[in-house]
Amino acid sequence: MTPPAQQRNVFVLGGGVAGLVAAFGLADRGFRVTLLESRGWLGGRAFSALDRETGRRLDNGPHVMLGCYSAMRSLLRRLGTERHFLGERRLAMAYRTTDGRLRRLRLSRWPVPMSMPWALLRLGLGFGTWCRALLGMAGVVRGAPPSWSLDHWLERRRQTGAPDDFLWRPLCRAIMNTEPSDAAAADYLAVLREAFLGRASAAAFWLPQRSWGEILADAAPSALRAAGVSVRSGARVAGFGTAGSRVDAIDLADGQRLSVASTDLVVSALPWFALRKLVPASVAAFGGLRSSPIVSAFVETAAGAPALPDDGPVVVLVGGEPFHFVLRTPGAEQRQFALLSGGNRSFDGMSVDAIANAAIGQLHRYYASVPMAGATVRIRKEQHATFVSAPGSSAVRPAPGRLAGGPENLLVCGDWTATGLPSTLEGAARSAEAVLRAI
Repeated sequence: MTPPAQQRNVFVLGGGVAGLVAAFGLADRGFRVTLLESRGWLGGRAFSALDRETGRRLDNGPHVMLGCYSAMRSLLRRLGTERHFLGERRLAMAYRTTDGRLRRLRLSRWPVPMSMPWALLRLGLGFGTWCRALLGMAGVVRGAPPSWSLDHWLERRRQTGAPDDFLWRPLCRAIMNTEPSDAAAADYLAVLREAFLGRASAAAFWLPQRSWGEILADAAPSALRAAGVSVRSGARVAGFGTAGSRVDAIDLADGQRLSVASTDLVVSALPWFALRKLVPASVAAFGGLRSSPIVSAFVETAAGAPALPDDGPVVVLVGGEPFHFVLRTPGAEQRQFALLSGGNRSFDGMSVDAIANAAIGQLHRYYASVPMAGATVRIRKEQHATFVSAPGSSAVRPAPGRLAGGPENLLVCGDWTATGLPSTLEGAARSAEAVLRAI
């Protein structure tokens, strides 16, 4: 007979979004929860670090949410940090081209299916482009086979050219953190269905007004303690001890061994590249998943110099390479902004100085009238920001819960598991909720 939850221990491995949701949920259900985190802070792949030169806490990459991210917002409420976001009531994006022209996409507060046609018309891309874009929006409802890339979907739905440049590709880079050629159309369209088939607020950006270190790492320890969760930082899991079909010990990198009783559970919220080192290759088909980077250039123009035009918090650099977006933190100084590149492997092997020079060069092309002399540029590179939700990858992404053929007391969650979503904060939170339902 399985003992009551109050008499059972659960070890949660990893203190990212999935690990936090799992730890809170298990504690709420009466389990004795110990959270093991390898680093000195919580938050996983959404974290910040102090930049000594500027004195600012800079994120490892700007992470933007959508209003439909209900599970992630539930976690933020638990941490008391949902108030640190500017929650827009409708989608608003600006588009800049190298000829200096600025266009805007603004939805009304009507449901998205009603407001999108007029918003696209006001974008001013021409009647033919407008018609094709509307056909593409209708195609979102139909979805796509798992084997299709977004590139293939764009060709089949006649969305190449301006609809791709202004609508589909920017959203792909923002949501999937990769290019359409590497993105599974099915996962991409799943997010768009949630965002675009309902209320205007579901499609709106949720923009952090504080660093992710303040939102997650600073707030999580006290909230976890209040929930009764024991947190051990600097506890990197190096291996499992097994007895029969169960995990009976957790080996830490510092040589400690934690015993796992026969009624205890282990919930892994580790990223795929960490978990694959701990389980047999026969159950780690997900080991073939690839990583996708985020590279950010945090720019601060010189005091007294003309400021970059404030086109809004999210600006698409149409046709931009190597950076794709200009992002502003709501409430920050106008001199401060970030250039973001999602999933671009051209930075591999480039020095920080070379990346900074590329950022300044691109700003010259898109904002020719704004001098960049004296600007400071700080670079952040996160090589494993997300996994690549590539065509066919759903076949190797396990469902949240027990791994087929794996230890029977080991459950897995994380953004890389099969949640029906790509690698997003919301996918991570939902994966942990699925594990909680299974338990």
